[in-house]
Amino acid sequence: MDAADPDLPNAAVEHISQMLTLAKRKHQEAMAMLGTPDPSAVPRLREVLRLLEEVELLADDASTYIETDVMKAALKDLHFQQANVQMAIAQLEQFKVRSPWATPWPWITIMALALMIAQAWL
Repeated sequence: MDAADPDLPNAAVEHISQMLTLAKRKHQEAMAMLGTPDPSAVPRLREVLRLLEEVELLADDASTYIETDVMKAALKDLHFQQANVQMAIAQLEQFKVRSPWATPWPWITIMALALMIAQAWL
């Protein structure tokens, strides 16, 4: 915490350091989740967004004690990441709504046709 106010008591500096350490750990966890492929990405992206919101709260709290250009840039970058995750969620949900294969009905129809064809051959 090189940029900490010299008038801050040691307890405050320690508190800020702990908040930023926790924020960093949550951010790393969120970024690791982004790299994990799975068939249903929306719930995972919602969890990433939740973690990023926790990071934002911690960073905002820390920034009330110290205001540096680095902190401002980090918060700006964090907001950009949150916006990207929100946009990805919206796009996936929109695609799911538009895709006829996102509902079970096409699959049920295909299964019914397959059963009818199988019975016709027997």
